[in-house]
Amino acid sequence: MGRLSAYRVSWHAGDMTPDLSRLIERLLPLAASFSTGPAAIALAGAHAKGVADTQSDLDIYVFAETWLDNERRRALALQVVPEAEGLRCWAALPALAGTDFKVGAQEVEMSMHALGPLRQTVARALEGEVDRHYETWTPNGYYSDCELADVANVVVLSDPAGLLAPLVEAVRAYPPKLKQRLIADGLRSAGFWIGNFHLETALSRADGFYLQSMLQQIVNDLVHAAFAINEVYFPGDKKMSRQLGKLKRLPEGFEAGLDAALLGRGDTSTAAWRERFAIVAHLTAGLRSLADSAG
Repeated sequence: MGRLSAYRVSWHAGDMTPDLSRLIERLLPLAASFSTGPAAIALAGAHAKGVADTQSDLDIYVFAETWLDNERRRALALQVVPEAEGLRCWAALPALAGTDFKVGAQEVEMSMHALGPLRQTVARALEGEVDRHYETWTPNGYYSDCELADVANVVVLSDPAGLLAPLVEAVRAYPPKLKQRLIADGLRSAGFWIGNFHLETALSRADGFYLQSMLQQIVNDLVHAAFAINEVYFPGDKKMSRQLGKLKRLPEGFEAGLDAALLGRGDTSTAAWRERFAIVAHLTAGLRSLADSAG
């Protein structure tokens, strides 16, 4: 498959050690062998987004229509990486599967992504249509627009059939309809809860579990709205402080306000809870103002 330098190497050099580069080169033929037809292979996750640290796993995505089953991927992985520890192959058919393991101290996740559903997700997002639902592996829920962040940020390592190029081009500019939808969705929960009868009764009772659930929902939605206002695809929940730090248009004190609202100050009185909800009300007003000025 050639040297790694022969591929499009546009990741952040500071995040990539020589050992990691060699590991990627070693895994490229394995990634290609997982597909049963044409495939595109890309570096994804923290290393592609430029937010990797020493604890980040290595994400390699294989975009294809179909792929080998768990047992055959497992056998191939053991052939190429016999020292792999904790090897686990899984499938969430029809759209997703994975082969995960550890090489030395490096966690590796090799994910298979079905191109058909991905194309549909991108097409729907361009029209302002998104899906949200519960998934165990993403604590604040699954958001289909995260897949646009994946497409926009991947570093293509191999794509001889040009499978990814149309998708990358489609998400190059932030879709106006998606922006409108995500801002509206992101501001909705604050609009619903602030001043709501059930919030007021929960505050009077200092009903901690219920109040914290409301705050988590509101804060999560406000973060999504903030990314949409900045026309940046939501990248997922990890390393949110670093991700928010890259956004140019935020209300003053937005990050500190989110932390204050979520964490509080160790006081569970009604007054302390009111203070935390006053913070999110203030942040919401700031985002509304930015959204209005953005058009």
